[in-house]
Amino acid sequence: QTQQLIDTMVADLSSINHLNSCPPEILQKTWHEDMLWYGPAGIGSSYSIPRYQQQHQLPFRAQLSDKKFEGHEVRIAEGKYAAFFGWPMNLSNTPTGGFLGLPGGTANCPMQVVDVYRRDGDKLAENWIFIDLPYYLKHQGLDVIERTT
Repeated sequence: QTQQLIDTMVADLSSINHLNSCPPEILQKTWHEDMLWYGPAGIGSSYSIPRYQQQHQLPFRAQLSDKKFEGHEVRIAEGKYAAFFGWPMNLSNTPTGGFLGLPGGTANCPMQVVDVYRRDGDKLAENWIFIDLPYYLKHQGLDVIERTT
């Protein structure tokens, strides 16, 4: 049931990848209104669909173009938990400016992402996101590891 819910969410969001916005009704189909989203350092966390959209989803959609889903290497689910990831990447995009406070560019950059979900009843309640931001930034010409050594 958890995997089916995630598959529905991914299909719904993929169907509007060409848009810079997302009607809240799309998320309300699969998410609890008081959902919790835990993003990586530099992005932060959000509580509730409106806050998630304001703080993460809409900037992500507006400040990254040419989004292409590359597939998942692993999808696992058991009970109320499920996760997926893709390596060497599962998403690519072109920063247009503003994402993570950085300028835009022309490089289409691979993004390595791990998603872990918890379902509560018939909707998703929590989502932990891990993005290899140093890897992503390096493809934009910013080597944060080199800068710190």
